[in-house]
Amino acid sequence: MVDNSDLWLKQAKERLDNPGWSGSEVASFATSMLTALYGPESPQLKQFQSGCAAIAKSARNPAFMDRYLLGHATGTVRNTIAELEAGLIIKLRVAVAGEILMELIRLAKEIMAHRTEEAKNAGAVLIAAAYEGLLRRMGGEFAGVTARPKLDEVITALKNASALKGGQVGLAQSYLKFRNDSLHADWKNVDRSQVESCLSFIESLLSKHFS
Repeated sequence: MVDNSDLWLKQAKERLDNPGWSGSEVASFATSMLTALYGPESPQLKQFQSGCAAIAKSARNPAFMDRYLLGHATGTVRNTIAELEAGLIIKLRVAVAGEILMELIRLAKEIMAHRTEEAKNAGAVLIAAAYEGLLRRMGGEFAGVTARPKLDEVITALKNASALKGGQVGLAQSYLKFRNDSLHADWKNVDRSQVESCLSFIESLLSKHFS
């Protein structure tokens, strides 16, 4: 995910520093800002939309509605600015990313509790996906990686940003072949020890960066 929170922060302050915006204009901006920063299904956006709906229902006339809407939207934008400047939104996004990746790991462990070749293969696919997802998420959050470059380029960017240090860099690179073999179902080159080793590597990074 590209971190464009600085751009939203700049636009939000410009909205507040320049009077003359109507309530509907600020509400539209607030909707876009909440969607981009918190997500389209976030409680923050739903709460704001519920407030707008209540204002539209209770206002006596359009002039009153716009005034109340302006106050509601301005307050929401101010609150979002405060959370951005405190780093709370980025922390929330990181936490959610960690929860998703941990669910992949949990499922892989559950499957691999069965000591069969099929279970090992299914676990390898999940761990390989978690490995790639984790590195790409770290690249976006901690190294400014945009688009989808090759995974070895993401590792280099993380090294340069000091998000991966020392032996972590070599380990991350060593799992590239495991990832390719697993996602291409080249099972003769994938053994259980690789899956378990990569799983431990992922858990250590999740504990450090996403908990």
